[in-house]
Amino acid sequence: MPTPRLSVLIPTYGRSETIARLLESLKDQTIAPEAFEVVVVDDGSPEPIRLDAFRYPFALTLLRQENAGPGAARNAGVAHCRAPWTVILNDDAVPANDLLERHLLHSGELDGKIAVLGTFRFTAAALQSPFVQVLAGTDLLFDFPRLKPGQLHGWTFFWTCNIGLPTQALRDHPFDAELFREPICEDVELGYRLEKEGWRVLHDATAVCEHDHVLEAKGYFRRMVRLGVNMARMHAKHRDPHLLHMPDERHLGPGFFASLQQNVESFHTTFRKVLDKLASLDREHWGKTLPREIVSQAGQLVRQMGTLCYWRGLLLEKEGNDPFAVCDEGPKAGELVSIVAVSFNALAKTQLCVEALRAAADPRHPTELVFVDNGSTDGSAEWLAEQPDVRLVRNTHNEGAPHARNQGLALARGRWIVVMDNDALVTPGWLARLLHHAQVDGRSGCVGPVSNRAAHGQEVPFDGPTDPASLAAHAEAWAEANYRKGRPQNILTSFLLLFRREVLDTIGGFDERFSPWGFEDDDFTLRAALAGFRNRVAVDVFVRHETYDDATKSARHNELLARNWARFSEKWAGRSDVPYGDYKAIEPGLIGGVARERLYVPLRPTSARPAAQPAAPFPAATDSTVLES
Repeated sequence: MPTPRLSVLIPTYGRSETIARLLESLKDQTIAPEAFEVVVVDDGSPEPIRLDAFRYPFALTLLRQENAGPGAARNAGVAHCRAPWTVILNDDAVPANDLLERHLLHSGELDGKIAVLGTFRFTAAALQSPFVQVLAGTDLLFDFPRLKPGQLHGWTFFWTCNIGLPTQALRDHPFDAELFREPICEDVELGYRLEKEGWRVLHDATAVCEHDHVLEAKGYFRRMVRLGVNMARMHAKHRDPHLLHMPDERHLGPGFFASLQQNVESFHTTFRKVLDKLASLDREHWGKTLPREIVSQAGQLVRQMGTLCYWRGLLLEKEGNDPFAVCDEGPKAGELVSIVAVSFNALAKTQLCVEALRAAADPRHPTELVFVDNGSTDGSAEWLAEQPDVRLVRNTHNEGAPHARNQGLALARGRWIVVMDNDALVTPGWLARLLHHAQVDGRSGCVGPVSNRAAHGQEVPFDGPTDPASLAAHAEAWAEANYRKGRPQNILTSFLLLFRREVLDTIGGFDERFSPWGFEDDDFTLRAALAGFRNRVAVDVFVRHETYDDATKSARHNELLARNWARFSEKWAGRSDVPYGDYKAIEPGLIGGVARERLYVPLRPTSARPAAQPAAPFPAATDSTVLES
């Protein structure tokens, strides 16, 4: 068999009819059939591709591999290419009759490290779609207008839809089939490596292929998500910040991805509206030529939303989370949430708190309730012991809030954990909304609601009735008015605080130097932020926090706040004389990061009577006793 002058390499997957049409069109090439060969690689199609080599005047090789992506398919095919020059085509290409002749001319004329890119415009049939017209009339898919005839271009134009280069170059520089299994970025990643070796791309507008594919808006945006994923992989592989369109590696820190997260969340509703508009455009104008101004306007929308989807891909690859998945489907159901609360001589408030939790129970989000009673003498512990859905830790005297919370945290079994005061009153929907904020961000740490009484800007006006029905109505109206609004905030108050299990594993519990109360929550949430978690306020979640009705208690709390601010500033600023509430003075001590050992507060083992079990008699007095079944 004579050696061909040119090899045509085509990977395919699940497109028997499409590849058959392409092979039929190659019969009509202007060069002699013996001048070229075709190598088709079936990338593990569910129904194996079947071709009759005797139907074609040119040499045809059909290979099959387990599904591993187009890069792996091309690598396998190159091993069977016998010609010195290889042209790579998509399986949905419609080549002009002289396509291979044009490539063959370059194979004999060019010296040096040059790949030749032909054109790849949409077919007339595909252009019946208004959305395809938008893609064809802009640079949203292929940026051919930027390519200048006779000039050499960079790796971003190494597109394997219609490109030719020496076969040996493909053997010496295979596609990275392990890292890039999808039909996106696997070609430009090879182009990037080739450029490092001195290769450039020459565009020949006369080497014509058409693209027989109708790409819908949903498919385009899915592609942009995967572009973000794979460009993030390129960045991880090559450590080049320009791959993510960033001028400097230093800008790729937590702030960069936190900003992306906020932008993606805020544009979710807009994205859905744009999708609807584009679908309407296709329905109403199918088969019609769009005016240029409509192509331009639609192109701007698609560009903006495409950038949004690209960011989604970056977040998905870098942080393991696509915010749109949670926005579309709601927080993941079925994951246990542990609720840890502390009581001390406030039986009526404890009863209201438990009743509110029961009334707001959501079967999609199972909970366990762990109460730690801090030596109450008003019957609180006895009442809690009688509740079948409460796991109770019973202390003989007031251990302080940080210690009691740590006792509860040591028992928490949930994927998610809530710590709350026993004078906080939740309403239906509170947990699902908090979980939305926690799950929509792959790096979320602590999430806190707003309330009528709270520190750190979490307080909002409220002067309505406080009966359960009125509170529920207010919380629902508030949620609708502030639908899914959230804001990043490092330090949160803990009258009610949700966090993921990883926070507890990373930073441990509350620092008991702040006993009995005050700034233990500032310290806890600050440590979470310093550990790399992103804290936020769930603006759409309103939780009632009972007000003080005891002037003596209020005065005592103010004393504790003053004392513990000094301890907080001593811990984080290295001095105790920082003016009260001057968090800016704390920041210099945090510059450059904090050693992990400073962030971790270990929990001590404890135990409790399981829920739904009869209470045992109260044990003999010790410093900290528990009820066991």
